[in-house]
Amino acid sequence: MTTRPSNTDFVISYEFNAPKELVFNAFSKAEALNEWWGPLQTKNSVVSLDFRPGGIFHFKMESPGTTNYGRFIFGSIQPYDLLEFTNSFADEHANVVPAPFDISIPDRIFYRIIFSETNGKTTITMTGQPVDATPEQETGFHSINASMQEGFGASFKQLTTFLSKIEES
Repeated sequence: MTTRPSNTDFVISYEFNAPKELVFNAFSKAEALNEWWGPLQTKNSVVSLDFRPGGIFHFKMESPGTTNYGRFIFGSIQPYDLLEFTNSFADEHANVVPAPFDISIPDRIFYRIIFSETNGKTTITMTGQPVDATPEQETGFHSINASMQEGFGASFKQLTTFLSKIEES
């Protein structure tokens, strides 16, 4: 895997009013991911989840007339502190496929999430970098930064709602 860190890689931070164990666990359980992961405009569901280094998270995203899939291959997992994975669009069998839109982006993007807690509130900082991308794909990746901020922000807002339901019960 080749990644090239640069000052234009994707970065998003988000704060949750929950302890980091609870936030981290929401990334590690299929029942939780079914509740919050993925684009708002799609119905999202876990196809399979093997939460361990080298394991896979295969998911389905459905909207009227369209079905897409994605996958994570997990790298380093340090419970409650760090989660790394390589994300790709996929087919129904979890094979990597090109993105289903007109912009050329990398087939694989490496993400690192760092979890930190202060006074019962958890901040996650997520960074993303193209993997083995052509110059055209790197340009495409950087061109969608604003929409990635919006999309991940919306997913993390759904995670906030999910976490508030857990803390109430």
